[in-house]
Amino acid sequence: MKITILGSGTSTGVPEYKCECETCQDSMQVGSKNYRTRSSVHIQKDGKNLQFDLGPNFMDQINRNKIEWIDAVIFTHCHADHISGTNDIVMPCRKQQMDMPVYGPEQTIEILQRNFYYMFTKETFQGGGVGHLLPNVIDGRFQLHGFDITPIPVEHGNVDTNGYRIDNFGYIPDVKQLPENSQALLKGIEVLVIDALSFNPGHPTHQSVGQALEISAALQPKETYFTHIMHRLDHRYFKDQCAEQNIDLPDNAYLAYDGQVIML
Repeated sequence: MKITILGSGTSTGVPEYKCECETCQDSMQVGSKNYRTRSSVHIQKDGKNLQFDLGPNFMDQINRNKIEWIDAVIFTHCHADHISGTNDIVMPCRKQQMDMPVYGPEQTIEILQRNFYYMFTKETFQGGGVGHLLPNVIDGRFQLHGFDITPIPVEHGNVDTNGYRIDNFGYIPDVKQLPENSQALLKGIEVLVIDALSFNPGHPTHQSVGQALEISAALQPKETYFTHIMHRLDHRYFKDQCAEQNIDLPDNAYLAYDGQVIML
């Protein structure tokens, strides 16, 4: 299984608007790992391709990473940084000559059908500028194109939010609290990609690095990658930053970066 980190940033992306910090300035250099678009992953296995979330950087992400096919889209939740690129699925629909199945929590599907109502009926518009979406509400574990997918309910503000277990890969880009029964669904995973916004444990809707490491220690995957990261975390100095926060960073825990490929 090939996992491509399309985006590793928080809702503002990095660089942040009009920010002069070292991380943001470095992120504007060609090839910097500190350049972060909104969180998203693409997973490929046995010729099948799943896309997780469609944020505002979606078209740029799939162009830069040469994503050539999407069999289905799975949404984690309805926040704008995860759904606002939905209209751009028109190009994969057109190139692939197919309607696009989309999956997500009931609340997310309802908001998609309201915000992008014209994409859920072929009678609204005619022509090549609109993709057609086939809605599917996720209400439990399911099989899709050879992937075994388990939704992982998490606490993230006041919206229904899922992480996902895809075979032995855990993807949880937005989480503040991971209930015990949800954590149990992740036992035995080999790779974990998880929300670690900053070093601040008091953020109301996102985990800190320390809190993400606690979950990683409980689950014991072979590798853990932090995503949905803001500009306060810097790839160049991350180990030193952790040391300053009295955090013992394990050798198998890393900051994710845009364009990163993980093989599982």
